[in-house]
Amino acid sequence: MPVMTYNSLFFVVFFTVFLIVYLLMPKPFLRQLVILAGNFYFYKYAGGLNCMSVLIAASVIIYLFSLRMERIYASFEKEAEGLTKKEQVPLLASYKKKTRVWLIAGIVLLLGTLIYVKVGRLFHFEEVAHLKELSFRKIMVPLGLSYFTFSAIGYLADVYWRKAEVEHNYLTLLTCMSFFPTIVQGPISRYDKLVKQFHTLPSFQYERVCHGLQRMWWGLVKKSIIADRITPVTSAIFADVFSYAGVEMVIAVIGNVIAIYMDFSGCMDIVIGAAETMGVTLDENFRQPFFAKSAAEFWRRWHITLGTWFKDYVYMPIAMNPRFMKMSAKARKRFGNRFAKVFSAAVPLMIVWILTGLWHGTGKDYLLWGFYWGVLIIIETAFAKELKEIPKKLHIDTESFGYALLQMIRTFIYFSIGRMITACGAGRSVFLILRQMLSQKKLWVLFDGSLYKHGLDAKNFHVVFVFLLIVWIVDILSEKFDVREKLDKWPLVLRWLVYFALILSVVIFGIYGQAYDASSFVYGGF
Repeated sequence: MPVMTYNSLFFVVFFTVFLIVYLLMPKPFLRQLVILAGNFYFYKYAGGLNCMSVLIAASVIIYLFSLRMERIYASFEKEAEGLTKKEQVPLLASYKKKTRVWLIAGIVLLLGTLIYVKVGRLFHFEEVAHLKELSFRKIMVPLGLSYFTFSAIGYLADVYWRKAEVEHNYLTLLTCMSFFPTIVQGPISRYDKLVKQFHTLPSFQYERVCHGLQRMWWGLVKKSIIADRITPVTSAIFADVFSYAGVEMVIAVIGNVIAIYMDFSGCMDIVIGAAETMGVTLDENFRQPFFAKSAAEFWRRWHITLGTWFKDYVYMPIAMNPRFMKMSAKARKRFGNRFAKVFSAAVPLMIVWILTGLWHGTGKDYLLWGFYWGVLIIIETAFAKELKEIPKKLHIDTESFGYALLQMIRTFIYFSIGRMITACGAGRSVFLILRQMLSQKKLWVLFDGSLYKHGLDAKNFHVVFVFLLIVWIVDILSEKFDVREKLDKWPLVLRWLVYFALILSVVIFGIYGQAYDASSFVYGGF
């Protein structure tokens, strides 16, 4: 059975047929049904319909539990009629306690499934695709488990906090949860926002469809031309670290970081573009992260929806917890304002980053990776004043381009070290890679042609370099304005020359063909 990925010819054919049928539908509810049918078809060939049983079970849980919480709050509204606001406070607290039972039950069921799969992988449980094969040491891993689990928990929490309206149409909620552009690797969606859009799906609009297709093709440029050229080479090097040294390892680390960015960013362009053709706006997940000037800013630009989710549903609930706030107040009295400020930020930050590490993987390497990023961001937070004073004392112009570039290079190094921690699948991989980097210089590989003998010949190396330069220029322009809006103002002939250049670039330089197995996206297994 062929496997469907966003960069496969199978998906191109599927999406073309799907979009034509979708745009021919005269009413929003018919378009929604087409999306639901497309979701099931995509899931069948991308993950297997048997595995979809877990997603359906999760959708039933959040549908029934959210309705139950709504009924409890409706009872409160009825009983609170005629009461003063002061009298309503203890009454609301008692009703919130009742709804909290359903929230906790939902979180336990949803998160329990995710933890079981994560722990099962850690202990090398056998992964299966059929319900009949299940036993304690066999796990069925549904496509997009982490993504729809986090979105589902967020939906239940928002209903509990009375921030989101409850969706009464189960099929609409199921369509949200199984939405095929987001199911593989996000972005992590807020169902209340998606549901509202699914109720008012717009009819055909040339500019919207054109913009969506542009973005999808731009994503294919990043994935099929750049990432799929680099990834096999760097993966082979990291699988045999002791055979490489010096400049070879430096280039492998840099190449791996670039490949991950192009892979994940390319996927986001494809899925956000696909949703845009349907008139559905998804949250942005990338905003030129390597232009960031600090570790904290980097994570406000990379995998934005994951960071937002952890901020809204982990960081803020901990930081605003009355018991934790009392602890912070005691710390302020005993150790002073600065310590209390750092303490109140550092504790929830470290919890967030340890959980982020565990979300990426359950090994010691990912735990260390989360700890590494948590420490970096806490140091930036705790010593923000001192860090700002250093360039002043050194008489460095902090407004200059050179200083900004140095900050960006530092951020790139931060990310590269983080990647080295997990590159070889062992917590000590960073030390192995660093040792190999420092064991020899091997500068001659830059000049004697041996650099092109590791799986990327001179021609392909130059292709990667040219398209990296193009992506870099577009990213620089994207920091200043919306590139697609500017492109819309160009003369028709020039516009279509750009479109044809994009199409031909993937056709000519893309990695695909009969012998090519469409490689999975890097975040697709979470």
